[in-house]
Amino acid sequence: MTKSTILHIGTKKEVLTKRQKEFNRLTKKIEQLDKQLIEFRNGMEQLQKLSIKEMKPLYDQMNSIQAETVRRMDQIYPDKLLKKNDQKKLSYLITDLSFDLIGNGYEDLKPIFNKHNEVDYDTVNAEIDLGASDMAKGMASHFGIHFDEDEDISTADKFQEQMFKKLLEREEEFEEEQRIKDEKNASRPKSQKQIDREEKQKNEEQRLTKSVRSVYMDLVKAFHPDRERDESEKIRKTELMQRVTQAYNDNNLMALLKLQMEFDRIDQEHLEKLADEQLLYYNKVLKQQADDLEHEKFDIIQELASLTNMYPFEITSIETVAIKFNSDVRDFKKELKKTKSEIELWNDAFKVKAFLKTYKIPKEDDFDLFF
Repeated sequence: MTKSTILHIGTKKEVLTKRQKEFNRLTKKIEQLDKQLIEFRNGMEQLQKLSIKEMKPLYDQMNSIQAETVRRMDQIYPDKLLKKNDQKKLSYLITDLSFDLIGNGYEDLKPIFNKHNEVDYDTVNAEIDLGASDMAKGMASHFGIHFDEDEDISTADKFQEQMFKKLLEREEEFEEEQRIKDEKNASRPKSQKQIDREEKQKNEEQRLTKSVRSVYMDLVKAFHPDRERDESEKIRKTELMQRVTQAYNDNNLMALLKLQMEFDRIDQEHLEKLADEQLLYYNKVLKQQADDLEHEKFDIIQELASLTNMYPFEITSIETVAIKFNSDVRDFKKELKKTKSEIELWNDAFKVKAFLKTYKIPKEDDFDLFF
């Protein structure tokens, strides 16, 4: 059974220094973030599977029912019971509902759309793409990025591709400017203040690196497999060294210290006696590690928010995401059931006329530009 490897100073000391308290705060925070990230990563994977398994079939059913609704609307359109105003409303409903369905693969609805709209589907779609392209160019210009007139950014994928290309070009230009600037600065004599500052920064970086490397080297000496003759023990140490090397490459001081405790390279007393200066550099490394984990957590939460139509601040745990997803599934099933029950309406001209009597076409500012 693996022994406890909780990193905490205070078992034998009642009064802690400021740096000891900071060490405890950071190690506790990293423990919590590691746990949360495991839950969020697993939750993300599970959500993606559930979306394919549960939501996609529901969306497919809804699209199929809506496509059939459009066909029935078109069939009942010429009924003599429906007056000109009724037909105007019906045409709006047909074009409004069929436009997205055509984009989702229901090409057979295109002739129906073209019959009920003044402008054909392909022309409308091209105008929307042009509008999206102009909007994308406007957004990009806020970041100082400009597109040529002949550049194709008519779709989101093409816009992203061109945007990424221009960002790379800008980065290369910036790096070249920085290189020239650095060369000019290097050729100038440095002031004593600059020399002292650079030396201080260099020493700081060396000490931070040394603080992690000293823990790493202790573990290397203990578990290097090349020094082991027993084959089974060699295999065990090889696996351990893989963990040690991975932690070192990740600059994961927390994992290295836990490995030391797990295999009795250090104990609680060792933590209690860590020198204040050593704690200073440990804390700096741990602070950077905690910040990196926070950024990773934020990125996952952003992705979860986009998948579940939630605000990032609403996602406090993976449980909140699961609750929202299950609620969305239930609501969509209710909506699907309602849509199924309503399809028969479009077979009865009297019911259609009664429905259209209460229906109002949205004001011009509220409905799509293609109508």
